[in-house]
Amino acid sequence: QATSYHTTMTLTVSLLDYGAGNVRSVRNAITSCGYSIIDITSPSQIDEADVIIFPGVGSYESAMTVLQTTGYDNALRAYLAADRPYLGICLGMQ
Repeated sequence: QATSYHTTMTLTVSLLDYGAGNVRSVRNAITSCGYSIIDITSPSQIDEADVIIFPGVGSYESAMTVLQTTGYDNALRAYLAADRPYLGICLGMQ
């Protein structure tokens, strides 16, 4: 008779909201799947993330200006270069 072992891993999703996009819908989807959310409010939090979801809509140029001005661009590049879990939605994937 086989014994079943169940390991529970708690994954926290870090949500990057730079001011554009339907973050509320994404937040609802994440929590309905049972995950907890941390809102990224500073570039230093990016390196600490288990997984990042970055939703966005609008102009690529405007978004990059915001990311560069706030310092998120370099932190995101380092995170992605390390091949860490990331989901970009719409503009967030560009």
